[in-house]
Amino acid sequence: MRLRIFLSAVIITSLFVSCDSGSKKLILRDIPRSQRKGLMVLNFKNNTLKSVAEEYQPWEFGIASMIMTDLETIGLFTVISREMLKDIVKEQEFQLTGLVDPKKAVKLGRLAAAKYILAGSFMEMGGSLRIESQVFSVETGAQLGAASVMGKTDTFFDLQKELTLKVTKFLDAMLTAEEQMLIAKNIETKSVRASLSNYKGEIELMKSEELKAKGKADESKKIKLVAKKDFERALSYDPNYERAKENLSRISLAIPTTL
Repeated sequence: MRLRIFLSAVIITSLFVSCDSGSKKLILRDIPRSQRKGLMVLNFKNNTLKSVAEEYQPWEFGIASMIMTDLETIGLFTVISREMLKDIVKEQEFQLTGLVDPKKAVKLGRLAAAKYILAGSFMEMGGSLRIESQVFSVETGAQLGAASVMGKTDTFFDLQKELTLKVTKFLDAMLTAEEQMLIAKNIETKSVRASLSNYKGEIELMKSEELKAKGKADESKKIKLVAKKDFERALSYDPNYERAKENLSRISLAIPTTL
């Protein structure tokens, strides 16, 4: 699978992170964007057993998205922009198989002017969830550190926050106790089903954009309707899920009433 498809998820994630950050306006440090460090967060590889892997597939970029939101919240980082990634993909082609190849990821990071790359994986095992991550320096290509967390799957929101706080030390981001508390409290949802449904919808949106770019407008619109149902399902599990609310509102405006 070419990196163009892989990056589409990162692009969509970056777009949603920007929207979320803007709506919540939770930025811990007032640092000009020109002075912030470039950060690229790759999708997390799903190592769950094949029999149930599809169920947790949405977290491949869902976990990455949640971490991106938290790291951008600090105010020290600039998540690589949608436009920059699109330009790079037009000019370069990469191949990814299995786990992220650090050399290829670092090459992409240099083209995107990133300082750090964060990659990772997760595995759901009968009610338990393990998430691992690695941070790489784009300048040297070396791994700066690795972190992992493990606990009950229905506490994924706590595990994700714990992992985020662990990786900040490899990103030269020393957080105060108050900053750590604010990040820990900024939880999207406590519902596993709501989270998976929401990110399934965002994946459908990614597919819809790919089809639209290929000139397949009718197919694109149909998939948007599927995404709309996913966002509605997410809200049935958690009516207070703000990200799902914003996604549903955004996609409802984008779908013609004649469909």
